[in-house]
Amino acid sequence: MKFRLKGMIKLSREVPEAEEDLERFFKEAEEDILRRGVPGGQEEEASHVKSWKLEGDRIIIEMESGRRVRAHEGLLRLKKSLGQLLGPGYRAGVRGMSVEDYTLEMDAPGVSEIPGLGELPFVEEAVVADGKIRVKFSPLGESELRRHVVDRVVKHALNLVESSAGEAEGTETKDLTVKVTKATPGEVVARSREMEFLFHGEPTEEAVRLGWVKKFPGRGQWFYGPQITALHRVLEDILIEGIVKPLGFVECLFPKLIPLDVMNRMRYLEGLPEGMYYCCAPRRDPETFERFKNELVINREVPMELLKKGIKDPGYVIAPAQCEPFYQFLSHEVVSAEDLPIKFFDRSGWTYRWEAGGAKGLDRVHEFQRIELVWLGTPGQTEEIRDRTVELSHELADELELEWYTEVGDDPFYLEGRRVEERGIEFPDVPKYEMRLSLPGRDKGVAVVSANVHGTHFIEGFSIREARNRKIWTGCTGIGLSRWIYGFLAQKGFDTERWPEAVRKRMERVEVPRILTWPRVE
Repeated sequence: MKFRLKGMIKLSREVPEAEEDLERFFKEAEEDILRRGVPGGQEEEASHVKSWKLEGDRIIIEMESGRRVRAHEGLLRLKKSLGQLLGPGYRAGVRGMSVEDYTLEMDAPGVSEIPGLGELPFVEEAVVADGKIRVKFSPLGESELRRHVVDRVVKHALNLVESSAGEAEGTETKDLTVKVTKATPGEVVARSREMEFLFHGEPTEEAVRLGWVKKFPGRGQWFYGPQITALHRVLEDILIEGIVKPLGFVECLFPKLIPLDVMNRMRYLEGLPEGMYYCCAPRRDPETFERFKNELVINREVPMELLKKGIKDPGYVIAPAQCEPFYQFLSHEVVSAEDLPIKFFDRSGWTYRWEAGGAKGLDRVHEFQRIELVWLGTPGQTEEIRDRTVELSHELADELELEWYTEVGDDPFYLEGRRVEERGIEFPDVPKYEMRLSLPGRDKGVAVVSANVHGTHFIEGFSIREARNRKIWTGCTGIGLSRWIYGFLAQKGFDTERWPEAVRKRMERVEVPRILTWPRVE
């Protein structure tokens, strides 16, 4: 990997009298400032000043480097020391810096093209030829250099190279989940005994036929009628009594409208930006909305272009994970290990995910109910709590006479869709366990419990600190109430008299209003 840079350092005034001192400064920098942190024997990989010259109140400089103290990092290192040289001796200051010409060249054997590389931000041109990649960056200011945009482009480029090489060899590139998980994703780690299935139809079709649910116009949405809602409340109570309360979780009300900044700090936008609903606030533009209302009244169609004009850029998402507010609540706070763990749960509303073409029936929806358990603790506490949520879920499913199995998760929500992690995050050996209820006639069951340990992922992302810098981790378990209902109906059917005693004894008689045209009887 080779970086070549041509940049400019702006001074507060011309200093021709400083040329000899500058010559000495750049020569000494080769052995000091630009070598700091470079392991012995790798000096050639560090930054080198290839040339420099004074032009009025500017220093024009050319630098090269390998992967150690990359050229742009070296340029930033020079600025502070230059100020210390020129300030006291010449009453001149360093006003800023920029990079006009910056290229990266690296090996990419077996790769003939890398889709998307040339479209990355700050990339002006990307060429793949003769087993090498040459990336030319757009002109960069000091702000971009300090924000490490070059390093992130390089990291992403390496990821694209790895993906393209894997495709060329006919192999899949490992995503981050596979890289950090010590067990095999998809491996079944626990299984119930076989249970009797009392129903062998399709639960969604039967629920529609009986009038328990009705399709809502929005994609992946349903109107849940009195009967299925009664079952919902019974199972919710059973799950809270059997899992949440025994573990000492305290109920909170979590916001469901999540600012984009929070999602960005979670790194969720890097993994599945296409899997969320984005929300826009209206502008203060009475004239546009007056026109909107007038056109709507006359045309009887929503004037979409006027609506777009009247709303701001997306600033929020509707909660896709439900645990997001917990990390923001703890952001920049200091805790003591002696006071841990902190355990909250939320059951206050819907969770929303955009499933695109994957939405189907009652088991794969855009809008669903969950009970979310979130906690902060020491690494040992965090894994113990996660494992207990899984164990209690097994016991509860047995009590409900449901057939289940649990496997090592292959898609922890905080890693899903991501291939690289550059922050030195601590990950657990098994980031996620996923419990599924078996579905009659299907190979794969419906996921009802997602039990995750995040290591220091959110600790770092939200700057949560322990008073004596002891290790702390976070974890969360999502109990998919909507999917518990689906799995229950798939196995036990709709005849309430045949349901397990644990459910039947809690069910109350539901009065369903009579509607002449619904449900439609074929």
